[in-house]
Amino acid sequence: MIIPHSSAHKQIPELNRSIASLKGIGPKRAELLARKGLSTILDLLFFMPVRYEDRRHIRPINKTEDGLSALVRGKVVSGREEKFLRSRKRLFRIVIQDETGRLELLWFHYRKVHLSSFARQGLEILAYGRVRNNKGRNQMSHPDIILMDHEKKNSRLGFYPVYPAVEGISVRILRSAVKQALDLYHERLLDEIPGDITRDMGLPGLGESIRYVHFPPEGLSIDLLNQQKTQYHKRLLFDCFFRMMLNITFRRRLRYKRTGMILSIPEDLFSSFRNFFPFSLTQDQVKSVKEIVKDLKSGRPMSRLLQGDVGCGKTLIAAVASYITIHNNYQVAVMVPTQVLAQQHYEYFLSLSQSMGIRPVLLTGALKKSDRINAYKKIKNGDDNLIIGTQALIQGGLSFSRLGLAVIDEQHRFGVRQRALLDKKGVNPHLLIMTATPIPRTLAMTVYADMDISVIKEYPAGHQPVITRLMDDSQKREVYETVKQKMSAGQQALVICPVIEGSEDMDLKNALEMYSGLKKLFSPRFRVGLIHGRLSPDEKDRIMDTFREGRIDLLVGTTVIEVGVHAPGATVIVIEHPERFGLSQLHQLRGRVGRGSKRGICLLMSSDKLPEDTLSRLKVLVETNDGFEIAQKDLEMRGQGELIGVRQAGPGEMDFEEMFREPELLIAAKREAEKVLSSDPGLSLPENQLLGNIVQAESPNMLDL
Repeated sequence: MIIPHSSAHKQIPELNRSIASLKGIGPKRAELLARKGLSTILDLLFFMPVRYEDRRHIRPINKTEDGLSALVRGKVVSGREEKFLRSRKRLFRIVIQDETGRLELLWFHYRKVHLSSFARQGLEILAYGRVRNNKGRNQMSHPDIILMDHEKKNSRLGFYPVYPAVEGISVRILRSAVKQALDLYHERLLDEIPGDITRDMGLPGLGESIRYVHFPPEGLSIDLLNQQKTQYHKRLLFDCFFRMMLNITFRRRLRYKRTGMILSIPEDLFSSFRNFFPFSLTQDQVKSVKEIVKDLKSGRPMSRLLQGDVGCGKTLIAAVASYITIHNNYQVAVMVPTQVLAQQHYEYFLSLSQSMGIRPVLLTGALKKSDRINAYKKIKNGDDNLIIGTQALIQGGLSFSRLGLAVIDEQHRFGVRQRALLDKKGVNPHLLIMTATPIPRTLAMTVYADMDISVIKEYPAGHQPVITRLMDDSQKREVYETVKQKMSAGQQALVICPVIEGSEDMDLKNALEMYSGLKKLFSPRFRVGLIHGRLSPDEKDRIMDTFREGRIDLLVGTTVIEVGVHAPGATVIVIEHPERFGLSQLHQLRGRVGRGSKRGICLLMSSDKLPEDTLSRLKVLVETNDGFEIAQKDLEMRGQGELIGVRQAGPGEMDFEEMFREPELLIAAKREAEKVLSSDPGLSLPENQLLGNIVQAESPNMLDL
């Protein structure tokens, strides 16, 4: 993950040098790193480890424990490539020994030339990896190995950072590049947070934090490191929170100074619902509509967050707000994060009663130039009154005739800047933001301090909650027999893995190998697909659209499975290593199934070796389908999760997981942001120019709102 850095850093020439200027990073490797968003020294400094390995102590081979990682030292007894007779697959095996015993080092994916250089008998090497006892023989699969140098022995020991995988770049090269960048440039980092704030909170400086997050001092706890709870991690997270809260607090103060359009409300609004919708609204939906009605006729721009669990009917509320806006001869813009969701919303609004007067149009980046120009003309002329799209809606060439309402779905996928840009497409338009991510009230009031909040907890009549079961490895056959039965009945299935490929963590089920195995098991009778975060956005959209349309029977993937995508044929989801996810994330994932007429089943494939407290955490999902209750439990039990290294957030994205992990830090950031702005009653930027840079960097158009 690349954490956000401020625009002030981009003005420092040394930090914006190409990553290719570092030793060992030539043009080819620089190109591979650029695909991961790593182009400059600054990008590399803010590229955070996802976990850490404890290599402070060398263990005797006979003192290693089955299932635990260890650093060992030994002399090579033998080393060579071997071939399995039946499958013809190859492996490379190096056997080492010390005074206490022998250890086999195994590789199934490797470069023969590289490993052969370590295979010479008598060489002394260091090996780090997870030890497994296989029929009485201790083995390590895909260990990290280096030649032993007694003069540099102590320099080889310590905490080793593990970074998100970069295709074509080894972990060792990545570590070396980061260390070079730190040694040469970390003193050029500019600490923008006022020193009195960080000192009062007991937080270290920015440069110190960056250095020790990458290469921690020996005295730290490995548990705190892997929970990202050291003072250095907290400092970097506080910077993210502080920028965000400074922005939100500034927006809230601006909001109270603005005037908005007053919309008239149809007298028969609530009675007309019977003609618009083939079912009755729930009490929570009616309450939310009343809150929105009050906003729309208040004379102040509405800024409302609509929180609702999966399947609670948030889109219907957006339809009612759109109807009122269109009834007043204004336009509505609906912005969603992906083309798949845009298409889904377009089909929904197209299906509504013609008596609502809604004329929807779909606008995405996939449109041909001629179609886009034609759509722009119709929108500017007011021919289309409800415009649905992705970030294409905030492009400079698009002008609305009379934008009255902006609806943003899945808010967590957009930053404050996107909200501000859409806001500028009209004259103080009303704003409705929707999210299916349940957030505890205290946290919601902090994250969305600039907004009013409506909550839908009640499900429509006939809703069937997803059945959730906790399974273990001994029930694997039963699990996939259930998947086969569902697909045989014409239904669809999902299998979620925590990582994309085995090199990220060899002891985790990975999507690529799972896809290969399930394709062999179920093809050609069933169509098996694969989706993960390394695919291009267009390719991910194409796969999700194919699945939504029922043309894939079994979709294997990671957590990039879209929140909000409606695939009515999907009824069963298998989640491997559920202990690696937060409860709220698991709740979102199981919300992908059971959205049609058939009841959904969620099967959590856990290990029988999990600690009791981790099993207790997972049992919360078995016992309740209330997303808000789950979110609260998640907040209370966060320390028991093993979240490190499984998220696939893009560069610079804020993640709810981070807010859940450190709610006190988030609230402290809000408090400090309010202090900074409280001394400025005229709503000008703070006198401290660096803080001005923070606000402008987050949302360059904010001051014009």
